[in-house]
Amino acid sequence: MSFIPYAVLSGIFASLSSVFAKLFSDQRTEQLHDVILAFLNTHCFSLLPAMDQSKYSLLVVRGICFGLIFVCNSLMWALFTKALHAAPSSIQTTTVNGAVNFSVSALLGYFIFDEPLALSWWMGASMILSGTVLLSRTQKQKTD
Repeated sequence: MSFIPYAVLSGIFASLSSVFAKLFSDQRTEQLHDVILAFLNTHCFSLLPAMDQSKYSLLVVRGICFGLIFVCNSLMWALFTKALHAAPSSIQTTTVNGAVNFSVSALLGYFIFDEPLALSWWMGASMILSGTVLLSRTQKQKTD
């Protein structure tokens, strides 16, 4: 099997790990928590007596985010290792992983955290990826 699916998934899980790390300590976690709690109170727990669940349920949401950091990192390393074993060169795996990680991180940051995607960010990311591709080609030419 090709190394590309493993490297792509590895990059996605690396990005997700960063998202959960930010959600673990970010103020938006409270907003996400409030939406989840409102949904559950409206649809699932409307029969339960009203009580202040927000203090404990916020800790649960943050705990889930904390646990998902380790789950995503574990999956990322497992998939990255499989990609390294399947690839003819480690530079190729690193290039694909980096490209996916940059792209997915940018998109998730934009959609989840309202982070701006300035032209300078895209230019910098393109230069980094171009440099990695050039290194990959140089490495491949040396082995041929």
